Amino acid sequence: MSRFEPHAQARRRAARLIGLLSRLPLPLLYGISDLLFLLLFHVLRFQRRLIVGNLTRAFPDKSGTEIRKLAARSYRRALDFLFETIKAWRFDTEALRRHVLIENPELLSELLRRHKVVVALTSHCGNWEWLQLACAAQLDARLAAVYNPLNHPGVDALLLELRERFGSTLVDAGNALPALIGFAREGGVIALNADQGPRPEDDKYWSDFLGIETAFFTGPEKLARLFKAPVVFVAVQRLRRGCFRVCFQHLSQPPYHQAAGEIMQPYVEAVQRQIRRAPEDWFWLYKRWKYKKPLYAD
Repeated sequence: MSRFEPHAQARRRAARLIGLLSRLPLPLLYGISDLLFLLLFHVLRFQRRLIVGNLTRAFPDKSGTEIRKLAARSYRRALDFLFETIKAWRFDTEALRRHVLIENPELLSELLRRHKVVVALTSHCGNWEWLQLACAAQLDARLAAVYNPLNHPGVDALLLELRERFGSTLVDAGNALPALIGFAREGGVIALNADQGPRPEDDKYWSDFLGIETAFFTGPEKLARLFKAPVVFVAVQRLRRGCFRVCFQHLSQPPYHQAAGEIMQPYVEAVQRQIRRAPEDWFWLYKRWKYKKPLYAD
């Protein structure tokens, strides 16, 4: 058997399951999400300690009862995200318009007209898969989305196929620069979900984030300087279950100087505002604060 065969089999099994589930109406998928929430959060308590620990660190002023209620809401939203992403396999452009309202696309159009390349920074808030698909389907602009491949090749291949459905260019973060230089020659939007933590060996920008010294990727700042591109934050607000509003916020503008944080700090503050407004919509189910800031870090 080829060493690739197990991955191919896993992908086929996942594709069949996703294909079946994606045919179900979204309200029925939300019903499955509710049942799974009861099982995983209340019975098996899967990753419950992690989400409670993250929320306790980020909101030390909240009581234990408040934290547990917020953890439950956040966990439920994370499961909704899973089933919403599965349903996206059946979405067309009109369905995306119904579920994702892009409030001010003219800001992005004007920045592209003036600068050719725009760096758009998002966070793991709401449904970032629907966001990427909606922008690709609705905006009159080329879109390159930088992503980190998953450890499971079969699932990663399926996600890649989903993300490319409406013409986005997907760029592996591990070797992004050559592809992005080619993309930038014709112009468009370079999108990054920039609120995950870098690896210990990566360059970092350190900032007080939710009251905790937190490391961020420096990639967005490097790309903005390289392409002399303005930076926008893509704010996502959940209006109700299955419906989101997107608003572009202009964060920074070239020419840039060498001041530390002139590009990343406005992004950090924008993410904080979004989280404090609706903390249950951020993705708390991963270990965000893996290590502390070194004593002599910049």
